[in-house]
Amino acid sequence: MAFVHDWFTMPGGADKVAHEIIDVIQPSGVFCLFNFMSPSSMDAVSPGLEPKTSFIQKLPFARKVYRQLAPLYPVAISRLDVSDFDVIISSSWAAAKGIKKRPGQVHLCYCHTPMRFAWDLQDTYLEKYGYDSGVKRKLAKRMITRLRNWDAKTAQQVDYFMANSAFVADRIVRAYGRRSEVIYPPVDTSRFTLHEPKLNYYFTASRFVDYKNLDLIIRAFNGMPDRQLLIAGQGPLEKSLKKIAGPNIRFLGWINDSELVHFMQRARAFVNASVEDFGIAGLEAQACGTPVIALGRGGYSETVIEGETGLFFHREHHEALADAIIRFEKRTFDPYSIRHHAVTFDRSIFRESFVNFFLDKTFSNVRELA
Repeated sequence: MAFVHDWFTMPGGADKVAHEIIDVIQPSGVFCLFNFMSPSSMDAVSPGLEPKTSFIQKLPFARKVYRQLAPLYPVAISRLDVSDFDVIISSSWAAAKGIKKRPGQVHLCYCHTPMRFAWDLQDTYLEKYGYDSGVKRKLAKRMITRLRNWDAKTAQQVDYFMANSAFVADRIVRAYGRRSEVIYPPVDTSRFTLHEPKLNYYFTASRFVDYKNLDLIIRAFNGMPDRQLLIAGQGPLEKSLKKIAGPNIRFLGWINDSELVHFMQRARAFVNASVEDFGIAGLEAQACGTPVIALGRGGYSETVIEGETGLFFHREHHEALADAIIRFEKRTFDPYSIRHHAVTFDRSIFRESFVNFFLDKTFSNVRELA
């Protein structure tokens, strides 16, 4: 078996899924477009297996500008050779599912989402990278159209799709015209354990990238200077986010796993303001008995129970989040009930569902070939 991941840069939700899949299937090879993780972080995801990377790995400055190299993803992924393997399992939100498949191979794709910048977040990426007007915008949109066409075409080479949420399953239908089975990502509830009491700070953890809407969270807390916000993470927007943050907002940097558990356990609430495909962090918080305040769209609408494990706001604006925080502080939440809900997403459930899907589809394919 070969395992194909888009890329490894800094640990995140997709990499936690990758770790579980690698641990369960024990692949003979791991492949990706590029790997910029530290050796210790990479060993935690794929112990004993060094990923084989594409030519993008060797390009000058690729570590800094890999997102702008998206036009190269199709050719880069197609040059990774997995022809010696019987089964391909891809973990894809960008290009991994476009790996070339020879006749007789079976390809199962765990899809985190169809390619974001080619489908749902086109305008966000164009604005971020300065392609929001004139000739540059026209050229960029043409490039994105080519990527979208490639993304849709290569989706037809996948034998079976898994989706990380019903929200993403609907995206897969709209983008690819393909059905998928929803298998929710794993939550390590044995590590994220219940803790009481809670302290008087709000917490969020995220990559510092555009669609995470961290600026929205910061602006909400700027307008509530008597409330403390702790932010964990790193990313290309770090300088701009720190520039707009008030004195009641503290940046923790990229914290390790034990530190993440510590802050999750003691937070008054975990805050999210983005449209997430699933949102593992929100369930990790709930496993700690910590309620969630989240934008009521995307994966969080499947993992947070309104009024029981958290509260939603429904407009992507800092005033809507501030209003939700005020409403939240007028209510009480039972940490034991919150924890009980999170356990239904435990990693053991993911592993069982994934293995059952894998065995069902690979054996059914063998029967068809016979």
